[in-house]
Amino acid sequence: MLSTYFLVSHGSRDPRPLLELQTLAGLLSRQINLTESFTSNCILKYPLIGTGVLELGLKSLHEQIEDFWEYRRSLYINQVKIIPLFLLPGVHVTEDIPAEIEVFRHKVKAREKSNPKSEINSETYSQTKITLCPYIGSHPEMVGLLAPKVTSVTADAWVLISHGSRSPGGNDPVEKIAQSLESCCQVLVCTAYWSVSPDLKSRVEILIRQGYRKIGILPYFLFNGGITDVIADTVNQFTQIYPAIKFHLTPPLGATDELAKLVLDLINFGETE
Repeated sequence: MLSTYFLVSHGSRDPRPLLELQTLAGLLSRQINLTESFTSNCILKYPLIGTGVLELGLKSLHEQIEDFWEYRRSLYINQVKIIPLFLLPGVHVTEDIPAEIEVFRHKVKAREKSNPKSEINSETYSQTKITLCPYIGSHPEMVGLLAPKVTSVTADAWVLISHGSRSPGGNDPVEKIAQSLESCCQVLVCTAYWSVSPDLKSRVEILIRQGYRKIGILPYFLFNGGITDVIADTVNQFTQIYPAIKFHLTPPLGATDELAKLVLDLINFGETE
């Protein structure tokens, strides 16, 4: 069964995340093409990969999926896998994206009922399988992407800062990643959050009071954007307020071959709704 793939990110007014999303789609395309060249005779020279955003897009997500679907239909491909590029299992992952997919499905059914003998129905939407894959932050090897950032810098302690979730248990994955990093990198790793407490400032102040003099800041974000800019400004303020403390800020994950490999894993082991 030939598949197409649709990457969904949060969306931003900043153009950088969209550019990185498109870069990631290109990296993923090459990895899938390399894999399929050894495993099957693929009709398409390159896999068809679309990108969309949940918020701040020109169209709603279900309309973006529909546009992608229409293009896919012309190529006689009968499976679409949707991959949420989110690091936490918050409301966007558990409710918003599934709801947008359902809106799209209802629109498809309505079109089929209103045009039962149309050409559209002859290559019916209902024959196409839609799979919602696990969100990227659920991949067990996410720690492996972060560990080199920690081990490449000499620091006494690290702060892993994430956006944070208000959902019950929504921040548990971040806490587990911090514990895994602490274990494999043999250095203190604590957590901070952008949208909930504890925040970065309070975490850094506690570490300084405890006597740490080399502190690393590890942003747990996919791409650079407005929030990572503010984090960078905050770290610059730290260096002025605490001149005796050495701070090191790492970049976010970014669109890399390593991240694309994790996305490919989720595609291969996606869960069917």
